[in-house]
Amino acid sequence: MGQNSSHIRSGTSYTYRFKISGQEGTLWWHAHSSWVRATVYGAIVIRPKEGTSYPFAKPKRDSVVILGEWWNANPLAVIREAMRIGGAPNMSDAYTIDGQPGDLYNCSTKETVIVPIDSGETNLIRVINAALNQQLFFSIAN
Repeated sequence: MGQNSSHIRSGTSYTYRFKISGQEGTLWWHAHSSWVRATVYGAIVIRPKEGTSYPFAKPKRDSVVILGEWWNANPLAVIREAMRIGGAPNMSDAYTIDGQPGDLYNCSTKETVIVPIDSGETNLIRVINAALNQQLFFSIAN
């Protein structure tokens, strides 16, 4: 989409308006301001046009799961240090699922991400890898 605009000042908002034609599926957006993009991102879901069907059975549930990274340090400091030493940025301190690092970290909500799925149902799980430097893999238990 490549939208560019002036900076959005603190305490204000900005609405992007754009047309999408001939596409459907799962996209994602992220900030383009240095490494702030490490933690500022989200999903864009484009469903089939009304009256058009999915290329598979219509899902009972449609869920988005976003995988990401977390640094204990300011991401800008991480990239500055990498540039200073001429090496790759430090590995992230944790990986996240929908912004939460999991039940092993006391900063997470009480429950980890659960996507309910019942046997025999068609479910659509849209998985986005928003990690900056890592290939993250996704699997479903049982």
